[in-house]
Amino acid sequence: LFAFASLSACGLKGAPHPDFSRDEFSFGRLSAVLSVDGAVTVSGDLTGQFQNVDYFVLQMQPVEGELCTGCPFVPQDQYRFDASDAWESENGSKFSVVYLPIFPAQMYRWRIVGHNVYSGIPAVVSDMAVVGTESAFIEQGLPAQGR
Repeated sequence: LFAFASLSACGLKGAPHPDFSRDEFSFGRLSAVLSVDGAVTVSGDLTGQFQNVDYFVLQMQPVEGELCTGCPFVPQDQYRFDASDAWESENGSKFSVVYLPIFPAQMYRWRIVGHNVYSGIPAVVSDMAVVGTESAFIEQGLPAQGR
């Protein structure tokens, strides 16, 4: 009995971890533009198994006052959209969506979350970014977008 107990303790410790790499996707280039009517257009492309995207969630936080680069991202607005509604072409990896935020602002902090069709695979979260009007960037003392 002792020999069996000691032999069963050899090798890897813990449960095996599945290899999701062949079913995963990741964000490539992402960009956003805030139009004069307040709508935000987010576009980008995916790498890896982009056909496994089920839906996206656009998370937005209006910037009130000064832009705080070290402050935590606290989304106050979320918009869920199906991947099938966002693809720019049926066989490509580029997507685009236009959204009119609930809370109007001159500048937003934002990120996008991609959810896989396989529920066991964790969601992919983009880095937080900032979008705003050119005047909002100038007021913040930042270079204007796209320059």
